[in-house]
Amino acid sequence: MNLIVKPSALKELNEVSFNKTEGVRIEAVFVGSCSLYVNHHLWIDEKQTEDTKIEVEGIPFLISTDSLKYLPQKLYVDYNPPLGYKLSSDEETFKYNLRLTRRENK
Repeated sequence: MNLIVKPSALKELNEVSFNKTEGVRIEAVFVGSCSLYVNHHLWIDEKQTEDTKIEVEGIPFLISTDSLKYLPQKLYVDYNPPLGYKLSSDEETFKYNLRLTRRENK
């Protein structure tokens, strides 16, 4: 996966303190009901054994094997103060207004 983190997102993420085993989890969860779509989230989370870890300018990103199935090969992470984080590709915006929070124990 080619993960591109825009300068505004890098600036914001550099303010976050991660411990050795944490990173920014990019989560894509398939939701099935009368309509089919993928829901996206950002979390500060612990690395799991099945995760792919991608480091961009010192920021660790974690993506599970399941989430990789629903993400494009080229993914952008951007940040706008009033709108929060945004996940997008060259073709579409997946989700904006994402807030980065520390994930509670599962």
